[in-house]
Amino acid sequence: MRPNQAAEWLGSFFPAEPSLIDAPPAPFPALAAQGIAATCGFSEVDTGLALEGETGTDVRCELVVRGGVEKQLLGATLGAAATMLLELGVPAQPGVGLERLLDRVELPEGVSVRHGFLREPRLFAQGTPLVREPGRLTLLLELALLTDDEYAIATEQGEAVLERRMRRRGAAMADWHRDA
Repeated sequence: MRPNQAAEWLGSFFPAEPSLIDAPPAPFPALAAQGIAATCGFSEVDTGLALEGETGTDVRCELVVRGGVEKQLLGATLGAAATMLLELGVPAQPGVGLERLLDRVELPEGVSVRHGFLREPRLFAQGTPLVREPGRLTLLLELALLTDDEYAIATEQGEAVLERRMRRRGAAMADWHRDA
């Protein structure tokens, strides 16, 4: 899927009319609208993601993030995540932790999240959006931003434990200023 096709696909399920932004030093442009942004072209990169037991299908992804912050910060965060994934050489898949991700981004005062964690998107009622093309599957991965304590829980005890803890605390993943 070419970046312009990715933009059209992503725009079809954004909550409002998205705009294309460049957020240096991001290696890919991002599409952003009302607290949500997605990479637009990361699906051109083969990070090694594969379907279990199937070798004939290329699996690619675009990254999506949400937050109550400026769209430029959302775009810069996505760019930092894409760059970090390329540097680490790991498949972009649920459960991958991006420790100290936001050390790579200039943050406004009060932002308490510091780490990235990839997961299946929790943004859409119909499940994870995907596009099937001949020999290729493109899907979305959500970049969740976590505080130090949340990151430790996610990487040591698992995402399910983190989800329960956040529900009990009434913490929202989109709140980048939540209590650490």
